[in-house]
Amino acid sequence: MDLFVMVVGASGIGDGGEQKYNYKVRAWTNEDDPRQTKIVTTNADPEFREVLHLPQNMASSFLNLELFSVNSADTDAFFIGRANTALPMKTNANVYRKVKLENLDTSGNIVTVGYLEVYLGLETG
Repeated sequence: MDLFVMVVGASGIGDGGEQKYNYKVRAWTNEDDPRQTKIVTTNADPEFREVLHLPQNMASSFLNLELFSVNSADTDAFFIGRANTALPMKTNANVYRKVKLENLDTSGNIVTVGYLEVYLGLETG
């Protein structure tokens, strides 16, 4: 069985100013096998519209997602936030989720820094 994750985009991230930033998303259900999107450059909220295929070799119940700001060579990354969401229970059905990206503030409190929009689907192979 494979998990198909379409990373649609992020909201509440871009500032719309003159400076453009590079973003990428890393997704995994198994920590040893993460997948990542292409890098998107924008001064607004990034739109990825990219499907990631995550093989489900091990039992898992959550999808983990992280959003990074990276330099153009993808050699240096700044962590923006992490999200997780439950996997769909039915196979061959797509589920839309808008999940909170969270990070720690300077006091160590968990705060919402934006949202990721994803479609999830479990498909039998």
